[in-house]
Amino acid sequence: MAVLLLELVLRIGSGLMFPALYELDTKLGWVHTPSVSRTLADEDGRVITFATDARGLRATLHVEPRNAARKRVLFVGDSFTQGSQVEADELFTRRVERALPEIEAWNLGVGGYSTLQELRALQPRLATLAPDLVVLVVFENDFVDNLMPYFSGLGPRPHLVVRGAEVVEITSPDVEAFRRFLMPTPGAFWCYEHLALYRTLHKNLFLPAAGDRLAALEHAERAAVPLAQQHQAMQWSLTQFQQVLTSAGARLLVAAIPTHEAAAVGPAASHVWLADHCRSAALPFVSLLEALRDPQCYFRNDIHLTAAGHAAVASALAPAVAAALRH
Repeated sequence: MAVLLLELVLRIGSGLMFPALYELDTKLGWVHTPSVSRTLADEDGRVITFATDARGLRATLHVEPRNAARKRVLFVGDSFTQGSQVEADELFTRRVERALPEIEAWNLGVGGYSTLQELRALQPRLATLAPDLVVLVVFENDFVDNLMPYFSGLGPRPHLVVRGAEVVEITSPDVEAFRRFLMPTPGAFWCYEHLALYRTLHKNLFLPAAGDRLAALEHAERAAVPLAQQHQAMQWSLTQFQQVLTSAGARLLVAAIPTHEAAAVGPAASHVWLADHCRSAALPFVSLLEALRDPQCYFRNDIHLTAAGHAAVASALAPAVAAALRH
């Protein structure tokens, strides 16, 4: 009885004070929790508000019925597009919309997503949203993420497997691969999904003790993925994106955000590869490396963009969006 009471107290208390930003999903791995609002602090202690609407979208003010006077642009990506380190109005998606009043910008970014997850999350929305342009925002880790069956901080996910010249999509998230990162207990994944008490113990007791070991395990597994397979998986994903959007009557623009280190010294090998692929596939591509040279564009420790970084991305991306819509 005491355990049940504690579970109830934790569930209500955490739901009110620290609502979860994500919930597990059997197809995509995880999705944004809809209709949630929570304050977060960046590494400098600045507090921002992270809020989603009933559709699970952040910083998207538009409704599904089309406004005939405006072009519809969907931005898909991971945590760099989601931008939980800055306020909604500081996001590059909002800034691009302000720079191009003829468009409406939709932010479909979800933290931790691979390119494959971004594609599979987008597909069910295409018929309803009917975009003119989709901007696929790629970050360095997406190349490996496409081949990883889990994201240790969130959950298992669909992924790709390279078998010789063949790329195979594994559509069912692999719980076993992720289970290694959970506090050991019978039914650990079920507990992680359903019990606030388990998640509290996992976060506050297990991870502080085992976090370094688990981080080393994930780092080793990511480092073991051959670069050639990363390129195969990304090429497959971009080809799928292009085919799906062509069938839907939409254009695709690929934009690449560099790591802080690459922005400081350049060039970025992944951007060279993406530029070559997009050129051969007749896809518009923009590297944001030069736009993000200023160290103020990134946090010192957090890998993500500051408000200044989002402003720099928007300045470089807006002309590329406008050009893609004209062609």
